[in-house]
Amino acid sequence: MPTRTKRLSSGQRALAAKSTDTLSDFFTHGAGRIRRAAEWLAWGAVLPSLDVTGPRLRAVGAAFLVRRPLVVGPLVVLAIIMLHLSGAPGKQTLALTVGASVMMGFFLFEAVRFHRRPVTERHLLGSLLFTAAGVTGACVMTGAIRSPLLPMLFAPTVTAFAAFGRSRQSSLTLGWLLLLLGVLTLLPGTPFPPVASPWAGWMTLVAAVGSALLLNLGVSGLTGAYADTARQLTEARQEVLETAEARARTLEALGARVSHELKNPLASVRALVELVAQGATDERARKRLEVVLGEVGRMEGILRDYLGFSRPLVELRREEVDVSGLLAGTAAVLEARARAQGVVLEVSGEPLVARVDPRRLKEALFNLMANALEACASGAHVEARAERREGAVHLIVKDTGRGMSPETLARVGTPFFTTREQGTGLGVTLARSVAQQHGGTLTFESAPGQGTVATLRLPGA
Repeated sequence: MPTRTKRLSSGQRALAAKSTDTLSDFFTHGAGRIRRAAEWLAWGAVLPSLDVTGPRLRAVGAAFLVRRPLVVGPLVVLAIIMLHLSGAPGKQTLALTVGASVMMGFFLFEAVRFHRRPVTERHLLGSLLFTAAGVTGACVMTGAIRSPLLPMLFAPTVTAFAAFGRSRQSSLTLGWLLLLLGVLTLLPGTPFPPVASPWAGWMTLVAAVGSALLLNLGVSGLTGAYADTARQLTEARQEVLETAEARARTLEALGARVSHELKNPLASVRALVELVAQGATDERARKRLEVVLGEVGRMEGILRDYLGFSRPLVELRREEVDVSGLLAGTAAVLEARARAQGVVLEVSGEPLVARVDPRRLKEALFNLMANALEACASGAHVEARAERREGAVHLIVKDTGRGMSPETLARVGTPFFTTREQGTGLGVTLARSVAQQHGGTLTFESAPGQGTVATLRLPGA
C-alpha cells in the first residue's frame, strides 16, 4: 500500500484534485445555473410573441379611420343644412361646405388606404391632430369659441389620449388642443356672424352626438383591444409559469437522482482512501490523503444538502411526535462537534407532542443547529427549545455567536448563498422549505456580535 501511495504522479494528483473541484462546483453552482437557464429559455420562447399592444393599436386605429366617414358624413350634411336654414350668408355656407368637403375627401382617402392594412401609430396621431385642426377651422367660420361645432374638437383629441395613454404622443396632443382652444379664445374677430338661434342649439346637439359617436367608435375599440391584450398577456404569463415550474421540477428530480447515484461511489472512494491512508508511512502522503478525505466529505455534505433540498417536494408523513425529544436527539448527534469547538449545546423545555413529519423536521433542526455551531467560537452557547404559544409550535435555536449584518440577514435562505467557505447555503433553504411544507415559517433575528435566534413556527401542528 505505501508503495502505491508514493507512486502517484503529480499529474494524477492534479487530475484527482481537479475532478473533486469540478464535482463540487457542479453541485454548488450548477443547479442555480441550470434553473436560471431554464427560466431564460422559457421566457425567451414566449416573450417574442408578447408584442401585442402595438399591432392591436394599429389594427384598431385602421378600423377607426375606415368607419369614421360613415359617422362624420351625415353629421356634416346636417350641419350645413342647419347653417343654411339659420339664414347665414351664402359665403359662410359655401366656406363651411368647401372645408367640410376637403375633410371628407381626406377621410375617404384614409378609409380606402387602410381598408386592408393597419395604420402606423405615427399616421394615426397625425390624422387625429389634422382632424382637430380642421374642426378648429369650422369653428372659426361659425363663431370661434362660441361656435356650436366646438364639441367636435374633443373627439379626435380624446381618442388620441385613449390610444397612446401616458406618452409623448398624448403630451403633444394635449399641447395641440390647448393651442387650438387658445386660438379660438383670443381670435380678435370672425369672418362671419355667429349662428342664429335656435339653429345654433340644434347644431350644438348634432356636434355633441357626432362627438359621442366618434368617441364610442374609437375609445371602445381601443378599450377592447387593451382588454384583449391583457388577456393574452395573462395567458402567456400563466403558460410561462407552468413551463418554468415543470422544468424546475424536472431539473430538481434530475439533480436529486444524480446526487443519489453519486453517493455510493463517493462512499467507496472514501473507504479506499481511508484504507490507503491507514497503510501510508510517508507523512507527506498521509497529509495529502487527509486532504482528499476532507474534500470527499465536503462533497458528501453537498450531496446530502441537495438531496434534502429536493425532498420537500415529497408528501409529508405526519405522526404524533415529542418535538422536545426530537430536539434532544438532534443535539445528541451534534454533541461531539460542539464539544470539539468548546461550545455548550443544550436542549430546554417540557415534552411537547405535535403532529409533524419527524424525518423532515429533524433534517431542518439539524441544519439550524449546525449553522448555530458554525457561528460560535469557543465558550459560546447554543440553546434549542420547543414552545407552544398562540396555537402554534415554536422550535427555537438560539446562539451567542458572531451574529449577522442586516445585509447578510436579508439574504439568508437564498439557495447557494453562504458566508462559510465550505458551505452550500442549502441548509437554511431546506429548513425553510420544511417549515413551509408544514404550513409554517422560518424567521431569523440577528445582529453582529449579539448572536442569532432562528424560530421555526408550525401552526396547527
